[in-house]
Amino acid sequence: MEKGGCIEPLVEYVDCKGEAEKKNEDVFPRCKEAKDRLDKCMVAHRDYHQPILEIMEPAVELVVNKIEALFPLVDTVSTESADQPEEGDGPLHLFMNGGACTESYMALEDFLVEVMETNEDICNCAKAFTMLIKCMDAHSDYYHPILDAVYDGEDHYRTLLISALRGDCKRI
Repeated sequence: MEKGGCIEPLVEYVDCKGEAEKKNEDVFPRCKEAKDRLDKCMVAHRDYHQPILEIMEPAVELVVNKIEALFPLVDTVSTESADQPEEGDGPLHLFMNGGACTESYMALEDFLVEVMETNEDICNCAKAFTMLIKCMDAHSDYYHPILDAVYDGEDHYRTLLISALRGDCKRI
């Protein structure tokens, strides 16, 4: 990050986040300005940071594949029945709405729809995603299959990032 010119906003954000977590405060409102400065800096230096961001793709793909394997889509075209779920009510949707985090899940879904319609940066969904993960962690007995996939993706991202930063990856 240092060569990308964003070391100061990064340190400011990391420090703010650490202080908020120590005090058990919500990171988003407390550190919004620091995060906004970091985001603006990374956008301004996008060419420098792009290789690191590209490493996220395989990690996200891993999460998506694991979740799709857990909740395969039902073929509603071949069978027409009154008990068929409506569009948008696939197995994942039904599972997510069956637990205690329905409100957080719906908030993330609404945010994603808005992002798609307005062509905003998907990273703007981070707050809604984090709130959903916190809720799912609090109810991990129900949501553990999803959490396992998410945490596997995070571990994969960390491994790829560390490898890239050590020079084991040709992209960086």
